Amino acid sequence: EVDGMPRQARIQSSSDYYHIMMRGNNRENIFNRDDQKKFFLDSLEKQQDDQLIHIAAFCLMSNHVHIVVKADSSNLAKAIKSVNIKYAMQFNQTRDRVGHVFQDRYRSEAIEDDTYLMQVIRYVHNNPVKAKLANSPEEYRWSSYKEYISDNSIISTLQKGFILGLFSNNISQFTEFHKQKDDNEYLDIHEELEKNRLEHAQEIISKYFIEKGLSEAK
Repeated sequence: EVDGMPRQARIQSSSDYYHIMMRGNNRENIFNRDDQKKFFLDSLEKQQDDQLIHIAAFCLMSNHVHIVVKADSSNLAKAIKSVNIKYAMQFNQTRDRVGHVFQDRYRSEAIEDDTYLMQVIRYVHNNPVKAKLANSPEEYRWSSYKEYISDNSIISTLQKGFILGLFSNNISQFTEFHKQKDDNEYLDIHEELEKNRLEHAQEIISKYFIEKGLSEAK
């Protein structure tokens, strides 16, 4: 938010599902190494063990993280704060630095219905594919996609059951859904949104050129 401007109150979700996004301070990379990603996920899992949150999906990128959780809003705030502090202490210790690691305040959007929940999870799992880090969500190690198609260790078993139930407990329905195109916009870092908008615009232009039988002009 702009300095001096009042903070907007967070929107409460009637379903208790939230899409959370946290990014590195000053756009810094905060998950460069596997042990850092592992430490973050362990800290997140600890909050689930303490019954503060129920993790439905996650994806760690180099400079930001997406998490889909079911939680009471006050428990959610407590859990994220705890994860932030733990991670910052660990990160700063190993890097011999001080100060914030994450941007001050996590961003969140309320998820109000099952359709949007499915779409957000798909978006989160497809983040590495959009960023050209993997050809398919299955190839990427640091998201919850594989936990849905095989054994889960971080996402909640209850959540996994509920989400897969939305796909009639059919894994191939789940994987096919992830292959469908989706041009909706979701909560993300500014650079990702810009990139997605540009790609979408380029697709519209290309389609127009093909329909009119014109040659491609970038």
